[in-house]
Amino acid sequence: MTFRTIKWFTQVACSLLRLIPKMKKGVKLKNTGDIATYKPFVDEELRKWLNPLMKSAGVQFIVKGKENIPEDEAVIYVPNHQGLFDMPALILNTPTPCGFIAKIELKKVPIVRTWMWLLDCVFIDRQNKREARVAIKESIELINKGRSMVIFPEGTRSRDGVPLPFKSGVMMIAKETKAKIVPVVLEGIIDRFEGTGNITPGTVTVTFLPAIETENLSRDEMKALPEQIRGKIVTVLKEDGAIPQDAE
Repeated sequence: MTFRTIKWFTQVACSLLRLIPKMKKGVKLKNTGDIATYKPFVDEELRKWLNPLMKSAGVQFIVKGKENIPEDEAVIYVPNHQGLFDMPALILNTPTPCGFIAKIELKKVPIVRTWMWLLDCVFIDRQNKREARVAIKESIELINKGRSMVIFPEGTRSRDGVPLPFKSGVMMIAKETKAKIVPVVLEGIIDRFEGTGNITPGTVTVTFLPAIETENLSRDEMKALPEQIRGKIVTVLKEDGAIPQDAE
């Protein structure tokens, strides 16, 4: 492990400890039950925390298609899942930070789990169908309250950059909320850490594709959504040379 990597993860840990007073204030605000009260505070603090961390890691974002994000409404962001910097890429480059459907293991990490709760993240245990249904219901409620949500439909990170099959959770949430779906293409994140196991400076490209209307989709069209969205993301990755042309 390189010195830069050790230094960066130490910086992350120390900065989280310094944020504890802000975290406690956020908990008090969220306990009011008023999303308009706590959301601006939490969103601002998270961006103020993440920006210097990305600068320290040497990660620069190239953002495309931001005009494709619908204004003044909650949407469902559906990105491919690459690695450590997926969440910062979306928190920092969406019009307002959004909630995430996150794996249950993150709930075991002190401080991080509280900030994720403040950000309106929903923890999901994919091995427990009953708990997974509860998580989907919570996500639907948040979208209906005006919070955009991020769903990583692969369920786990791709090791080679080729998106894994998309699961049906996005279809269920879209069906109930009628929210528009914004496919998101993430490129370069594997090279920033996962590829070598070390923090590696460079660019990350975040591309927002045109929003997909879900309100009037038929049952068959809704069922086809996961593979349709994956296909759009795969096409961009191939066009950019991020994955082989024969990838499926």
